[in-house]
Amino acid sequence: MKEEVEQLEKSLLKYQLSWHILRRREGSDFGYSCHIMRLDLGITTCLIVFLTAIDCAIPYYRTHSNFGSLGKRKVRQVQRDLSYRWPNNTVPYFVGNVTSNIKKSVRMAIEELHAWTCIRFQNVNERSSNGDSVRIVDLGSCSSPIGRQQIGIQDVSLTKNCWGMGTAIHELMHAIGIEHTQSRSDRNRYLDILAQNIDQRDLPNFELLSPRLWANLVPYDYGSVMHYSADSFSNKDDEQTMLPKDRTFIETMGSMIPNFYDFDQINQYYSCYDSCRNSDGQVANCANGGIPNPNNCQICNCPMGYGGDLCDQRPEGCGSTLVATDRWQKQKLTVRFSKNDDQYFTFCHSWIVGPTGRTIQVIYEITSESTRREICSFGCYEGGIEVKHLEDPRITNDRDCCLNTPLNITTTVNPLPVILYTSGATVTYDFSYRYM
Repeated sequence: MKEEVEQLEKSLLKYQLSWHILRRREGSDFGYSCHIMRLDLGITTCLIVFLTAIDCAIPYYRTHSNFGSLGKRKVRQVQRDLSYRWPNNTVPYFVGNVTSNIKKSVRMAIEELHAWTCIRFQNVNERSSNGDSVRIVDLGSCSSPIGRQQIGIQDVSLTKNCWGMGTAIHELMHAIGIEHTQSRSDRNRYLDILAQNIDQRDLPNFELLSPRLWANLVPYDYGSVMHYSADSFSNKDDEQTMLPKDRTFIETMGSMIPNFYDFDQINQYYSCYDSCRNSDGQVANCANGGIPNPNNCQICNCPMGYGGDLCDQRPEGCGSTLVATDRWQKQKLTVRFSKNDDQYFTFCHSWIVGPTGRTIQVIYEITSESTRREICSFGCYEGGIEVKHLEDPRITNDRDCCLNTPLNITTTVNPLPVILYTSGATVTYDFSYRYM
């Protein structure tokens, strides 16, 4: 009987979808349409009811303004059953009826996945497509199945309100087999769930499924592009439904910026690192937590805040290197949006450098109250700041876009990366810094 139950559970999981449903805060509530699928599992015949979005009552946070979040399926991050991986690390896909902005976002997301991982999205002709493939289409939601479904064409839905490259890469990561971070088996070590702020019908979305079927390949990262925001599934606007154990990360959750560990778990899941691990040629010796890029073992995938081929330099572009002394110095750090970064963010990377072995102290706050109100949101998806003071250089640090009081950080991380980013507003922070 135990084996039959396990087979049933495994079969049912294959057909569960990750649906992210939309509603504008100022709009009318949506209803649901019901679809029934008949599965003959060889044990029993089951009827499975799926909800697809016509409208819904919870806002989805990955749209560009005044939206919250919703997902209909909550499970582990990667499936232990490797049949959900795409053969030869290649995902055939074609684009259907989506807007030009969505096409651009998908193109940008695919370029990022190609640059960081060994996954390849292969554009195919819809009419001549044979076998399994992904269709990018507007079904009125931001949604995707988890992994290869082996049903022929499977849809990744991106409606016009699914803003930016961050949303596109979120859904494409679902399609290649990655689930939500807050669904991991170790979730309760990092989050407090506030059930009183969640409708009864949505409570199943916070359940944790068997770790026998899902594996956690990377550390828990509040800043993962696969993590929902603090107000997801809220039954009242702006009420939190989950809080980080470390409350300083409350604005970090819900990020639209794919991070190092997002790509790292893809590379692990698809065995991308084998190309460098088994290479007879030169393999890069990466600094600051970097890992040799599976597409070119002589250069590194670098955590945010670090650049150069070996992750030992400040990233190119906007930003500066500030040399700390034992006396306080002051500097304004600013990021201005570039139209070249449409559908994503403009970043400015600065380093604060002190003598080797010395501790660095920084105090910073946003300069404009009006800008603070403009960018303040769960997920900081309009803009914000990240000071990378934690010991693990790969992990996302606590981001700020809402606090109106100075933040004081003392760290042994030296050089200390400071990342400013924006999707529109000009954002400036007052910085004081020294070494100790």
